[in-house]
Amino acid sequence: MKIKALRVFALFILLALIALPAKAEHITIVTEHLPPYNYLEDGEALGMSTEVVQAALDAAGHTYEIRFMPWARAYQIALTKPNTLVYSIARTTEREALFAWVGEIAPFGASLYQRADQPVIKLSELSDARLLQVGVYRGDAKEAVLRKNGFQNLQTTEDDHLNLRKLMLGRIDLIAIDDSVIGPLLAEEGIASNKVRRTLGIDEVSGHLYMAFHKETDPDLVISVQRGLELIKENGQYEQILNQYLLIN
Repeated sequence: MKIKALRVFALFILLALIALPAKAEHITIVTEHLPPYNYLEDGEALGMSTEVVQAALDAAGHTYEIRFMPWARAYQIALTKPNTLVYSIARTTEREALFAWVGEIAPFGASLYQRADQPVIKLSELSDARLLQVGVYRGDAKEAVLRKNGFQNLQTTEDDHLNLRKLMLGRIDLIAIDDSVIGPLLAEEGIASNKVRRTLGIDEVSGHLYMAFHKETDPDLVISVQRGLELIKENGQYEQILNQYLLIN
């Protein structure tokens, strides 16, 4: 038992050492309002993904500034400005070569939802919903996946709040939204949780959310943040953060 404990301690020390960057950097981080993953409250950046990103960067010894903005703008900045970090971002085939991926920061699931007081929309697979009016968030991975699957009746907005309002007014048949986001969104809109019904998961974008750098970011900086993320997963800090949130995925 003593030998095993020493090995664990040695591994912890090793990870702590390799997590430290050769040169500390100040990192610009861009993200969106997406509770419970990331959101701004009274000027403070909060949420599960936010806590994980902060812990990883603290472990790596970097300073940082988190900027909240609409997702389309955050995504574009991360595409065009080196050393910029973006979260919470879905890792899709189309995005794979566009970013330097750091790692998984939160479990994630997405689905199509309908109004609960309407006749049940029976969907066996995603293609069954192609003829329906579906609300999506502009620039989001769910929009890209639906378009790739032949959806031509998408109604895009800059805000999931608008999608939900359109759904409740009967202007669209379904909304594509994250499973852990729909609850907080309903609460913010003052709508009871039993007013919507999940119809089908969007498996292609479900799994985990990530943090990622602009693809031309200094590789040493990317590696140092990867090591910071590895460290908080090894020492149990990531698990502690995850256990504070009741995520649905």
